[in-house]
Formats: sequence, structure tokens, C-alpha cells
Amino acid sequence: MSVASVRPAAKMAACLIPILAATAFAQEYQTALQVAPEWGSRCITVPNGAYVPDQGLQMTECINSAAQTFTYDQGRMRLTIGGLCVDANGGEPGAVVKLRPCDGSANQTWKLAPKGAFANVVGTSGLCLDIRFGSKEAGAALQSWTCEGQPNQLWKFLRK
Repeated sequence: MSVASVRPAAKMAACLIPILAATAFAQEYQTALQVAPEWGSRCITVPNGAYVPDQGLQMTECINSAAQTFTYDQGRMRLTIGGLCVDANGGEPGAVVKLRPCDGSANQTWKLAPKGAFANVVGTSGLCLDIRFGSKEAGAALQSWTCEGQPNQLWKFLRK
């Protein structure tokens, strides 16, 4: 093989390497997780395992059920369960968080902000995933609220 025929092949390979590398880094990184607030054994749960649009989320005892097993996609920064995304429902303080079909909107973007052994789950407009009224009771709803670092905004991720 002559040097002249090797040069075009080398140029083509050099062009493909950045494309292949970008594709490798664009892959989703997902981890199944169960989320629990700092102070106890309550976990975010889909009530009755009803994976339907507009279903709110609530706190219940951690029982390691499918209705408590979320997936966090670090690349897309979204929480999903049952094929639906956790949605900030408008992203205003006090808006109850709901399940919605995944559409890539800002209301479905959640980034993790580590706080020691815990993390804030920060969504739209810098609001945190929060247990409404700081309730420790079973059935307490989840909402978006101003990040204040309170125990009802600190989450522990337990990998499945």
C-alpha cells in the first residue's frame, strides 16, 4: 500500500474519532434509586402505583416497592418512574410536583446539589424538591419550594 493511499484513510479516521467520542459521552447514565428525607424512613412514593399523568407524589414508609424506585438520568437531569417524568408543575413556589409524560421541558429538569451525605434536588427557577409544609406524616405531598437547606429538602439516594 502506498503512502498516498494511506493519507485519505487516516484523514477519514481522524474525522470519525471526534464523532464517535461525542456519541459515547452522550449516552444516558441512569441509576435506579429510592429517595428518603434526612430524618426518617419515609420515601417518595407514587400512590397506589398509579403511573398516570398528573399523579402527585407523596411520602410513605419505605418498603422497597416499585412505586418507590425512581431512575435519575444524569445526562438529561430528570427523574422518571413508570415511564413518566417528575414534573415541577409550573415551577412556582408551592406548586405540587406531579408525574407527566417526558417532554424535555425545564419543569422536568432536576439537578443534584450535594449537601454532605445528602443532596438538594434542584429544579426549575432554582426551586428545590420539598415535602410540603415540612410534614413528617405519611401521605405528605411534594412541592417545589425555595431552597433553604431544611431537612424536608435534603434527600438520600439509595441505589438499587
